[in-house]
Amino acid sequence: MSDQNSSANNIVRPDELMAELDLKKSTYYDDLNYLGIKADKDENQRAYLTNDQANQVRALRSHVSRTGKRDGFESGALTVSSNNELATNQDTNDSEATNIYVQKEEPTASVDSDIVREAKELAARGMAMNDLLKIQLASKMTFDDLDADLKEKVAIALSEPKLHPKPTQ
Repeated sequence: MSDQNSSANNIVRPDELMAELDLKKSTYYDDLNYLGIKADKDENQRAYLTNDQANQVRALRSHVSRTGKRDGFESGALTVSSNNELATNQDTNDSEATNIYVQKEEPTASVDSDIVREAKELAARGMAMNDLLKIQLASKMTFDDLDADLKEKVAIALSEPKLHPKPTQ
């Protein structure tokens, strides 16, 4: 019975790890696949990871939050490339020299989020600009500036008693 308790201390359940890292199932299983980890099952057929495996997933998530991608993740002396091949690094202090895989770079991975926000604000302003110009121009116009057909519509609207009730005395 003490063996069972000691082994329970060295395991992490998928649900616990997903909750801890705020992961959806698909992301969790993609991470396991990327790392080449296959979860073991206990005597009750419940999946679990060892603490070492869970720490690898945590480290990968930390890498993804820093870089925005899984590619180039290093765990200990191993580097995982974009095609999921492992390369053993001789000297982990010089990872660039020992990483034999060329890393793909996302074009927006290094773009500052403030720049993206400013671009969105500029796009919104451009979308609203036509309407803002129309409102500004309309506010400066008088009855004399209107075309003949529009003057007629205004005259009809003003002549309707329903639209302009007479003040009561």
